[in-house]
Parts: sequence; structure tokens; C-alpha cells
Amino acid sequence: MDSLAFSEWLASLSVSERVKTLTLIYSWLTVGTRQLFLPDMPKGRDRAIINMLQGVNELHHTLANWLVDYATDEGKAFPVHSLVQGLLEIANQYRIEGLLSSAVEFARTRNPSPKR
Repeated sequence: MDSLAFSEWLASLSVSERVKTLTLIYSWLTVGTRQLFLPDMPKGRDRAIINMLQGVNELHHTLANWLVDYATDEGKAFPVHSLVQGLLEIANQYRIEGLLSSAVEFARTRNPSPKR
């Protein structure tokens, strides 16, 4: 995922659109995680799955903190670039880049054009 393009797109959104977008990303991560519980998941992948779920938990935690900041006092929210970098670092660390990319693309298709 291109962090600069992601940052620029997110920063171009109004605060209310940004909240909607972050909420859509958060939601899609829960949907995407369901694939880890499919019956055809290869046996012996328990440790890898637990690691991925830990990463999803970290993504959720990060997104939830930002949503609380926007809901209570948007001035408390760190710059968008910091959020994007944090999300990408978590995704890379836990090898869930595809899951995050899928969630971002899901949100982008539902909130495509910036309006300020």
C-alpha cells in the first residue's frame, strides 16, 4: 500500500468523512478476519493465526483511539500521516498488509471523493 497516497487521501477528507472512513476500515477488518476461521484453513497454522489476530487487535486499538479523539476533540488527534504510518507498521509487523489494504480499499470505494 502506498502510504503517501493513503495519507493524502485521508487528509483530503473532512473530519466527518474521515470518521466515516476510519469506521469503515475498522468494520471491514472484522469482516476480513473471519477468513481466519474458515473450515478449510490449513491445520497447524494456529500460532500464525493468533499472531494475525493480535495484529488486528492492534489495528482496532489504534483506529478506536483516533475515533475517540475525533469524537471528543479533533485537536487531540495526531496528524493523519502519523495514523497511516502507525497502521502500516502494525500491518507489516503482523503480516496482515493485505487485510489492511482490503479494508482501506473497501472504505475508499464508499467514500471516494474529498469534499471540504
